[in-house]
Amino acid sequence: MRTVRASIQRRLAAYARQERKIQRAINLLAACRIAVFLALVVSIAAAFGGNWQRFGIAGALASAGIFLFLMVRHDRCYREKRRRQLLQALLRDDLARVENRFADLAYERPISFDERHPFAHDLDLTGKFSILKLIDDAYHDRAKLRLQRWIDHADGAAAIGDRQQAVRDLARRKRFRLKWSLAARLDSLHDLDPADLESWLAEPAPWTAKPAAYWLGRAWSAVTAYAVLTEVMDQLYMGGDPFWASAAFLPWLPIVVVQLALFYGFGFVHNRYLAQFMARGKPIAATCAMVRSFERARFSAPLLDGLQRRLLRNGRAAGPNLTRLMGVGEMLSYRSSAPAHFVLNLFFLWDQHHLRRLVKWRAAYGDSLPGWIETIFEIEALAALANFDWLFPQRPFPDLVDADKVYLEARDLGHPAILAEDRVGNDYALTDNGVVHLVTGSNMSGKSTFLRAIGANLILARLGAPVCAASMRCSLPKIWTSVRIQDSLAEGVSYFYAEVQRLKQILEDVAGEDGATLFLLDEILKGTNSRERQIACKAMIDFLIRHGASGLITTHDLELLALQATRPKAIANYHFQEQTRGDEMFFDYKLKPGSLTSTNALRVMKFAGVPLQFPEETDPS
Repeated sequence: MRTVRASIQRRLAAYARQERKIQRAINLLAACRIAVFLALVVSIAAAFGGNWQRFGIAGALASAGIFLFLMVRHDRCYREKRRRQLLQALLRDDLARVENRFADLAYERPISFDERHPFAHDLDLTGKFSILKLIDDAYHDRAKLRLQRWIDHADGAAAIGDRQQAVRDLARRKRFRLKWSLAARLDSLHDLDPADLESWLAEPAPWTAKPAAYWLGRAWSAVTAYAVLTEVMDQLYMGGDPFWASAAFLPWLPIVVVQLALFYGFGFVHNRYLAQFMARGKPIAATCAMVRSFERARFSAPLLDGLQRRLLRNGRAAGPNLTRLMGVGEMLSYRSSAPAHFVLNLFFLWDQHHLRRLVKWRAAYGDSLPGWIETIFEIEALAALANFDWLFPQRPFPDLVDADKVYLEARDLGHPAILAEDRVGNDYALTDNGVVHLVTGSNMSGKSTFLRAIGANLILARLGAPVCAASMRCSLPKIWTSVRIQDSLAEGVSYFYAEVQRLKQILEDVAGEDGATLFLLDEILKGTNSRERQIACKAMIDFLIRHGASGLITTHDLELLALQATRPKAIANYHFQEQTRGDEMFFDYKLKPGSLTSTNALRVMKFAGVPLQFPEETDPS
């Protein structure tokens, strides 16, 4: 972890130095632009008469050209500065992940799960300390949905094994993944919605892009440029009168008028189509920016090789075609600058020319674009898992068992959201259907955290990500949990009834006999009296075993532990226990076989300083 942290800090320092250097260049370019602008004003003044007219026109043209060059350079420098700032933000998030500083992670648009989800809320996949903050650095919602689908539905050992290989392959390419994340964020005004993409693809192409209209525009633009250039050259080299008094003014005036009529008339027809594209152009460009880099890479993972093939059309890579689309979008971006937009269309009918390119591109490749975009989203989801692997290189990938049973063997299993120096791992095994492990333990001894550690690592295994253990071998069962139940005043639902509804949901699914099921139940039915709770718990344990479900149930009801004697092959007891040293109480958080016979509630109250007196026979000291 120290190596990863040091690598991130080195990159952060390097990008900060580059940002400062770029800022100095921006300041210099700004000063130069002011000087050139003043020269342009003086030249224009001189061009309007007097003996300096010829020099004024030449100076104005030169100053305008230099000013335009400086403006382009200034914009590029700002873009490079923005790149360095985004790279630093991405790396700061990575550093927060390594150090488990959840509050410092900028996690916008988190993955959301239904309120009745089988396990997401209990296993901390949502909320302030969501473990998905450690994994999900994807920008696009469709990439997040891909991660969510992998969480919700286990794809089978073979498919997840392929995903593991792809994650390993991408994890070694930190620079590539940083550029990929940067490309998604640098130009995007918003996330790319495939429905918006389909809307643009369905928009009819305007008639101004048809050959007759297009070549009319090209021909008249050439005439206009020639007429204006001839007049300017005449003023510069022929020594003619000022252009507003010259007879040469008349020939090109109607030409420019017709050109303006074409510009505004054509624009009325095709502005809607261009606006439809421009509203999506930047997100499309940002999404596609790294495709060529991905296509050129050589991967050993079959899944990545398959994704490269999905980016082919008739044997040709998508990257060059997407680059052309990005180029059209960049050329049309000048529409946002009114002066530049007017000048470019006055001389070249700029919009119509690039409209033609856009329409031709869509006709040739538009039907492939949605598939290419979905492939890019899958790559982005895999890159998020690869980043998680890179951040925690000491964590192994689990060995997957393709069997219709609950199977889990783990050494030093811990919770992935706890720092290594604070985490306590446990060895654990649950390797058959119809097995229940009853876990007892002192308050605060780690029972609930252990349940979440098991569930969270099984979710990491589903994703194809590394797990928080020294080693782990597991199957991919359905997962059901009841750990964190909440009442609802608004719906008039009590805590006990909410828990009953949850347990009903679990039991009905188990009874459906649709594959192996792992359950993680934390102190169930604690909202009722101990006698009825024991009766209900015994009936529930019998039901789960009878239907082949396996899992863990934590409990403070020590009477339930006697069930092991009646069904030794199906039920096993485990416990956590506190340790005392003088007046101090501490926990080792280690899972131990067998039953716990002592309790610590009164001791906890005493150590917390609760001002109560207890009878001698229950005195916690």
